[in-house]
This record gives sequence, structure tokens and C-alpha cells, in this order.
Amino acid sequence: MTDPALNQARSKVASRSLRAVVLAGALAVVLGAAIDGQAASPAVAHLYWTNYGVSGTGGSIGRATVAGGAVKQHFVTGASGPVGVVVHGGYVYWSNPGIDVNSPGTTIGRAKLDGTGVNQAFISGLNSPHSLAISGNYIYWASRYGNTIGRAKLNGTGVNSNFIKGAIGPWGVAIAGSHIFWTNYGANGGSDGTTIGRANLNGSGVNQSFITGAGAPAGIAVHGAFIYWSDQGSNQSGTTIGRATLAGTGVDESFITGTDSPAGITTSGLYVYWANFGGPHGTRGTTIGRAKLDGSGANQHFIRGASSPGGITVG
Repeated sequence: MTDPALNQARSKVASRSLRAVVLAGALAVVLGAAIDGQAASPAVAHLYWTNYGVSGTGGSIGRATVAGGAVKQHFVTGASGPVGVVVHGGYVYWSNPGIDVNSPGTTIGRAKLDGTGVNQAFISGLNSPHSLAISGNYIYWASRYGNTIGRAKLNGTGVNSNFIKGAIGPWGVAIAGSHIFWTNYGANGGSDGTTIGRANLNGSGVNQSFITGAGAPAGIAVHGAFIYWSDQGSNQSGTTIGRATLAGTGVDESFITGTDSPAGITTSGLYVYWANFGGPHGTRGTTIGRAKLDGSGANQHFIRGASSPGGITVG
């Protein structure tokens, strides 16, 4: 006959042994992660922006933390008047529209997030690509002088420069859910650009006047229930950031004021960021601005030292 007291003692010993094994395994995972630098601490989010330069003479992608630290104005070099920038899946992508006289550039570049593996012609054969957006397996771009929204697969194949037609000098592009939005910056120095377009993500249901009354809208971003855009203004004289609901209602063209010919715009966490291009032709733009999502606490000099920044994104 088995002694009940002996069985109880053996059970306690086994339970303690099991707990010891589990704790040892967990400790090994933590120590291993700390040693190889993975998962030991949360990844730091970064801001990326394009240094377009005066009249497109800039050629670099800048980077800093979203808190404004560790600024590198030449994180990636060799671009050609870059405007759009987006981050996805371990890569940063940018557009190369070239000098600003008809933006003759034809490529989209790509590099790893550490700045290596630069390919300035990852996608080629385009027409003045400006802002970029990514959703699912596709990258989208605004073709400034082609008056279209283009699309390609993320591996660079299946290029369709006429995915959406009928835009008017489109500059910015953004995606939210099942919709794609773009800014109709207009021709003639932006003097006739007043609308924001929208379509289904498959390219159907095109509405070139989804939102009206903008002033040469350039960059566009979507966060939560709102759309934000930069009003660069006729001949790049604009000073405001606009906002509306995703339904196109509640339009406020002066949601944020005091900007300097704002171009690209993006959001992250509790903040909206924009590039102060400083027109005309980027002659005075040197800063990245930031404000809270409700429009308060605007800081037009959140990051300094840029060169006519055009596009901006977080990744």
C-alpha cells in the first residue's frame, strides 16, 4: 500500500521542478533576446522626409526619431529631386521626379530601413511620380504631369501608370480601408487646384471632386476618422493644413495655420507632421512641423536643417 504522505511529498517535488524548468526557459528567452538585440526593447519609430532642394537640386532622404532626435539629413543619398516617401515591410521607398521644370523624372527608388541596398530605379518608366502610398501587395503614386494615379506590385512588376485617370496635376496620395484619396494640386503653379479625389481601391467609383475648396492641395494623410491635407497655395504661397471627415464633411481649410508652403503630411500616434517646403521652388524651406491631432500645440520648427522638404512619412 502506498503511503499518502509520501505521494503528497513526491507531488510537491514534481511541481517545484516543473516551475523551475518553466522559469529557466523564460529566462533563457529573455537573455537570448537581449544578447542578439531582438525584442530586448521596442523598436523606435522614425520620421523620413525627402530633401527636394531648391528647384529639385536636392538628392537625399532624411531621418529622425518621431521625438525629433537623431536627425540625419542625408540618410539616403543619390536621389533626384525626391518628393514622395513611404515605409513598408523593411524598406523605404521614394519618388525621383527630378528638377521642377515639368518634373521629368521617371523612377521610384528603394532601400532597406538601415539605408543600405539603395536602388534609385526600383520602378522605372513613370511620368513625374510624386507622393507614394502602399496597401496590401501594391504601391501607388501620383503622376504629377501625367494626371493619373499609378500602381505596381511591391516587387516592382505589373506597372500601370494609368490605374486612375482624370486627375488634375495630382500630388499627394493616401489610402484608408477600401478607398484611395489624392490631391488635385492643379496646373499653372497650382492656381487651379481646389479638390481632393477619391476612388475605390480597385480603381472604380472615381470622384475627382470628393472634397472641394482646397488651395493647391499637396500632401494628404488619413488618421482615424479624418483626412488631413496641406494647402500649398497658388504659386506655393499657402500657409494652412486642412481637415475633413472621411465622409468628406466638416471641411476646415484652416485647421492648422502658420505653415510655410506645406508639402508632404503624415500622422503618427497623437501627432500630425508636415514638411515646410518654403516656396516658391523651395527657396526657404528648412523645417518639419508638428502639432497634436486636434490642431493644437503647433511647432513649425520641430526639426530643422532640411532642404526644401517635400514628402514625409513614419515607419
